[in-house]
Amino acid sequence: MDAPTFCHQCGEKLTPGALACPACHRLVFASELQQLADRARSTEAVGNTDETRAILQQMLQLLPLGTSQYDSVTARLAALPPPKDHPKADEQPWRKLITSLGVVGALIWKFKAFAILLLTKGKFLLLGLTKLPTLFSMFASAGVYWALYGWRYAVGLILSIYLHEMGHMWAFRRFGVPASAPMFIPGFGAFVRSQAPIATAGDDARIGLGGPWWGLGACLLFEAASQYFGQRWMSAVAHTGAIINLFNLVPVFGLDGSHAYKVLDKLRRGMILATMLLLWYFTSETMFFLIALGATYRMFTKDVPEQNDQGIFWQFVGLLVAFGFLSNWTAHWDRNLLNGG
Repeated sequence: MDAPTFCHQCGEKLTPGALACPACHRLVFASELQQLADRARSTEAVGNTDETRAILQQMLQLLPLGTSQYDSVTARLAALPPPKDHPKADEQPWRKLITSLGVVGALIWKFKAFAILLLTKGKFLLLGLTKLPTLFSMFASAGVYWALYGWRYAVGLILSIYLHEMGHMWAFRRFGVPASAPMFIPGFGAFVRSQAPIATAGDDARIGLGGPWWGLGACLLFEAASQYFGQRWMSAVAHTGAIINLFNLVPVFGLDGSHAYKVLDKLRRGMILATMLLLWYFTSETMFFLIALGATYRMFTKDVPEQNDQGIFWQFVGLLVAFGFLSNWTAHWDRNLLNGG
């Protein structure tokens, strides 16, 4: 790239090949370095270490030797896993196999509850995957995310959305209502459709919140795996999943939150609105503001019931707080990792 002739900060004339201003010490390619740093954060967040390595090496060419910035980028390079095309010489296949089995075993032991869930509910979890329309729509959606963010993030996000939808299916079964298998809409999410009337508004509300509850479990699983394995892309999946589930709690347009609102009186709707605003203030998560807009609208609709379902009220509040904490935690943890913290 072409180097500037004069320093943009103090106007000092720069010698050819200079990487920092001799007068004010401003980096000559400061704006280009910032763009490269942003790209490196994005690629590292989705686990694309090869591209991250190439970007960091490009940054080193624009930084003066001996500066703190040069040392920081060098440290980040050293912390990246070795390139896939150049495995360590002493890393034999049998050793990698034993290591992998040990890690899997440790994870199962650490998260015994999830292992039990897989053993007891595994058949149900795989139910949706036996339907060709579900599989085709999953692959189509995965292809969209793959093209944008890489295959690992794409697979993780699709799995997170799938578990959310299976939460709805589990609730449908619990209340004896037949339902379709999950269908994915590339770039927009997925849905499960009821194939029979739902008996009561309370059942409808619990079916609506079944998805976010299972979605919360999926997010916690990915974040726990991220902490255990040190894989940052898993934390990125957990963060995105939290945002998607929060969006589904907007109480309008037939989203999950709108089903729950059918059994909440005006007082509880007002309390939930206050909770949303408080969470928006403390977490700075924009999604809470969007949910609050929908909640404000539902304060003045004519569908407010006279009686309140206290169980649904506390479920709604609990989901808001849980996703707010998880969203804030994963975003903060990601920033620390991406900055070398």
